[in-house]
Amino acid sequence: MMMKRSCVGIALLLVFASFCMTAQNISLFSEIKVDVVSFDTIPQIEFDESSLDKINDIKKQFEKQNSTYSRPMRTNTSLLRFVQDDKLKLSDEALYWAKLVRDASSAFDERMTFKDTIIVDPIFMTPVFRGYVLPNDLTFYDTEIFQSKNPYNFIYKPDSSLFQNYYRKKKLNDETASFLEKNFLQYFRYSERDLPGEVPVARYIRKDLTKDMPVLVGTDVSFNDVDAPVKFIPDRRYWTSGFESALQFSQNYVSENWHKGGSSNLNIYSKNYMKYNYNRDKIQITNEGEITANIYNAPKDTLRNYKIGNDIVRLHSNIGYKAFEKWFYTYDIEFITQLFTNHEENTNTIYSAFLSPFYINMGIGMKYDLSKSFTQRHKNLKLSVNIAPLAYTYQYSVKKGPEMNLARHKFEEKKNPVEGENNYKHVRHIFGPSVRADMTMTFNRNISWQSRFYFKTNFEENLVEFENTLILAITRHFSTRLYLYPRYDDKEVIVDGKKQSYFQLNQLLSFGFNYKW
Repeated sequence: MMMKRSCVGIALLLVFASFCMTAQNISLFSEIKVDVVSFDTIPQIEFDESSLDKINDIKKQFEKQNSTYSRPMRTNTSLLRFVQDDKLKLSDEALYWAKLVRDASSAFDERMTFKDTIIVDPIFMTPVFRGYVLPNDLTFYDTEIFQSKNPYNFIYKPDSSLFQNYYRKKKLNDETASFLEKNFLQYFRYSERDLPGEVPVARYIRKDLTKDMPVLVGTDVSFNDVDAPVKFIPDRRYWTSGFESALQFSQNYVSENWHKGGSSNLNIYSKNYMKYNYNRDKIQITNEGEITANIYNAPKDTLRNYKIGNDIVRLHSNIGYKAFEKWFYTYDIEFITQLFTNHEENTNTIYSAFLSPFYINMGIGMKYDLSKSFTQRHKNLKLSVNIAPLAYTYQYSVKKGPEMNLARHKFEEKKNPVEGENNYKHVRHIFGPSVRADMTMTFNRNISWQSRFYFKTNFEENLVEFENTLILAITRHFSTRLYLYPRYDDKEVIVDGKKQSYFQLNQLLSFGFNYKW
């Protein structure tokens, strides 16, 4: 029955299609005379010569109209922006931030950092519905049916895995969350689908600068009209500074029954050095300041518990004008004194004190300045040699009483001493050439050598100082220092009826803090 109905429907559709085609032909040739037979349902079409001529005219009209036809091109996105209606749409980033409003973490202040964050156990946080109704280890059969079993496993099954504590805690959290989902569903405000997905990553949008800037190129282009790019010249720093501070310790303990005797001692060495230099064109100015102190305990001194080993306060300035290459015409001035008061052992006699004495060295001459870098990394050499043929030294002592030992500092003896006063003068003038050399040799990042050489003479007395410091840096703020300070002074000095040696030596090995910039 169904097949018959289908065939009848198809036949009716064919009849309706043929009727439509016939009506179309009638409308096309509406001007053609036809004789309609009353007894025939389809009219009969008859053509004459005039009708056939009209058909050719219609064909030419169609060909004329089709001659201007071109294949449509695909519209670009720039044109579609003006054709299509603008509709407000939320971007993926906006949708993300809109959903983030429901996140409880957005209530925190933006100034809070990771240090202010408290990481708590997930079991005490806001419950989130995960949708895991069935357990992950759900099985409908025993997977270990063919394995031997312990009959007491149902009481306690030990877990000997490496992460047994983690799995035990995770299982407890899962069972707690499952219990809440089944019995206290009203506590759940969020589900996993409400949580944000992937965090949007910022995309770098590169805009073509020439898109909105058409360049007109003509035939009369000349490259002489094009300006060169402006040369960038950074601001030069004419003033440079540097600072170095060190606090070193050395300790020696000797027991009372030590077979060679001796006494325990504690030594503290401190050095603070700062420079502030100026260099521009042919003018070079060097400014240096140094405070060095060496204090150690004195177990053999019955009046004091400490003694001063090396105490120097030095201020140095050098003004130079470039003569040629690495040579400068210079004027050099230096101020030297000590900071603490140092006494002779078991007496109140003062060896040295603040401004007692102090030295002012001035000289005019030339300086050789060298700064060299090596192919080896961090290895460099800085050398400065100042030669002053015309030099003057002013030596003065503020303390001039009988308690001050002025003989150790080469002051001249008075011709007519007065009883109750010091037998030596407290002022001294020295004329003669001098040579000063400062060197810093850096072998690598951890080893460096600092040296200072000073020579002074008045053609009767000679003074030579050679100060050396070998720095072995362990870390950035810890170092070991080997300090060696030989000194030669050929002026005759007699103390307690004994002639003092011309050669003097101060040596120290210490370890401690070091800071430099």
